[in-house]
Amino acid sequence: MSIHLINNHPSLALLRKRQLLPYVKGRPLPSTYQEAINNTVDSFSEAKRTLDWFFDVAGFQSSAADSEGTASLPDRQNQYQFVDNDTFPPHLETIPWADRTATTSIFDFKRLYDTIVLMFHAYYLDVNGVEHLGPDGADSMKALEDRNRTLHDDAAPGWFNTGNMFTAANVGLRDDWYTDAVFAQQQFTGTNPTTLALASAEWISVFTTAAAGNAAVLNLLKTAPPKSFYIQDYSYFRKEAGMKPADDISTNTDGIVHFGCASVALFYLPPTGELHPLGIIIDWKGSLAASVAIFNKRILPTDPTTNEKDDWPWRYAKTCVQVSDWTKHEITVHLTNTHFVEEVTVVAAQRSFPSDHIVYRILKEHWTTTLSINSLARSILVPKVVMPLSAFTEAQIISFVNQEYANFNWTGMYIPADLNNRGFPIAELDTNPKYHNYGYGREINLMWNTLRKFVATAITPHYPLGDIQVKNDKYVATFCKEMQSTLGGKMTSFPSISTLAGLIDAVTMCIHIAAPQHTAVNYLQQYYMTFVPNKPSSLYAPLPTTLAQLQAYGEADLLNALPIKKGQDQNWLLMAQVPYLLSPAVEEPVSLTTYAKQAAADKDPFVAAAGKALEADLDLLTTTFIKIGGELDDQTKEYDVLYPDSTAKAIVI
Repeated sequence: MSIHLINNHPSLALLRKRQLLPYVKGRPLPSTYQEAINNTVDSFSEAKRTLDWFFDVAGFQSSAADSEGTASLPDRQNQYQFVDNDTFPPHLETIPWADRTATTSIFDFKRLYDTIVLMFHAYYLDVNGVEHLGPDGADSMKALEDRNRTLHDDAAPGWFNTGNMFTAANVGLRDDWYTDAVFAQQQFTGTNPTTLALASAEWISVFTTAAAGNAAVLNLLKTAPPKSFYIQDYSYFRKEAGMKPADDISTNTDGIVHFGCASVALFYLPPTGELHPLGIIIDWKGSLAASVAIFNKRILPTDPTTNEKDDWPWRYAKTCVQVSDWTKHEITVHLTNTHFVEEVTVVAAQRSFPSDHIVYRILKEHWTTTLSINSLARSILVPKVVMPLSAFTEAQIISFVNQEYANFNWTGMYIPADLNNRGFPIAELDTNPKYHNYGYGREINLMWNTLRKFVATAITPHYPLGDIQVKNDKYVATFCKEMQSTLGGKMTSFPSISTLAGLIDAVTMCIHIAAPQHTAVNYLQQYYMTFVPNKPSSLYAPLPTTLAQLQAYGEADLLNALPIKKGQDQNWLLMAQVPYLLSPAVEEPVSLTTYAKQAAADKDPFVAAAGKALEADLDLLTTTFIKIGGELDDQTKEYDVLYPDSTAKAIVI
């Protein structure tokens, strides 16, 4: 049995009476907003610590020093078992087999995990008696902005305040947070800078048809230089969720109806590099005739910005895109493409390599707490956070996750291939002004090259015969089979490695997913998502069904789509707080620079030499990344998430 199948709805009688088990920390009912926030953070932290502890003592991610020994490969093949008989993609089977003994026989695992879920359930009760968890029916966007500033000012650290999710700056403190420029820049340096792609001829045709009668848009579509239009395409959402094209995306959670959308956004990228939103289909329902499309009144990024603030139909359309991107980010880019894919590599590697194999020794430091945090995701974060906030039903989300996992293209997601395939030629990223604002693309490409150099330097001496030795390495062959097998990782796109270059690429990819890729899509959540209007998880009013309806929208209609009405306080708080929970500062012991130092001290002289070179290369990267950040047009928010000191070496949250 997998941990997330254990009862996720334990009796709350003890919690209602504030009677917790003796080894679970009890808390008094909060009376203030700050206390409610702190209780949630504490509940999450306790749950994570408990899972980390369990995975440590059970031997799945031991904190024991190397000198204390590592389980043999046969033992690990027994211990690390894939399970794929439930709702999620293949992952570690955490409940030991029937005859498991030793340390793990001490525990009743069902009680352990029920207790963890019980800890986190305290949050839902804790907030019920607290007022003003949300904006309480704010009647203007300015009121929401003012509330955000007040919470930020009140959260300044002091003698009696250690800070909360509003202590650090967030995008809502910007006077221009709603503008086309800030909206567009988030496609390059926001929480999801990984999916913007060159618009296909088919989408250009769709938007050209939608623009009939709009001479300015048609002229730009006709006269712009080749490869000037990019797309954020969420049109496939219904298909991935097992829905029909005309089905409404909506769900009812505790009497609150959430609405979702599958937007398509067309951007213009001129030779000067100022990405600009041009047209939006707010919810693609299989055809243009069944969908609502709207175009920006500002055709060019240089057009006057005087009326941006009051262009409510366009602001509503951009909000729809952000709602769609919340789903894309949380379910695909973050959860599936980093957490779940990396877990498969961990389990497969544990089942394939002896502990003295060079691949195992390079990768093991990148597995820190990944398995336990993924268990927490399956048992708590997905069912208790993502699902209640999403407009998709539980079954639709599970379908979505599994489809996205099945579609993951291992070699296609290698950074050089991914960037080139999406219309960002790596040879031009640092020389063509058109791409100067793509901070993520420019930095992640350099990071990939740096990590690949490290891997090549460490691995190559262990294969003096080159390709033939790699091809004959039975442990590498086993790893590939474990990744590909229908009884293992089911990663059908994983290559059958037969060359040294192929092995170097695959190992680099394992590190890339765990370290810079997860860092890039995780640690900016607090800044961009704590201010709910910038990126809500769902809408709280039905979407307009005609262009005429959308064009008649005013400020009140956009406000009505946000969770500001009575009874929606917890949704607002959870939307704001989850990004904070998942975006703590990367601590020095788990940073990429620390990993380089550890590698430099390795007893293997080849790994040590590679580690020393990596240390020097990361120092150079920091300088280069600072330079790249200084070249971005938007200087309000420093793009520092990929600085090596700020990059986690593993998925630790």
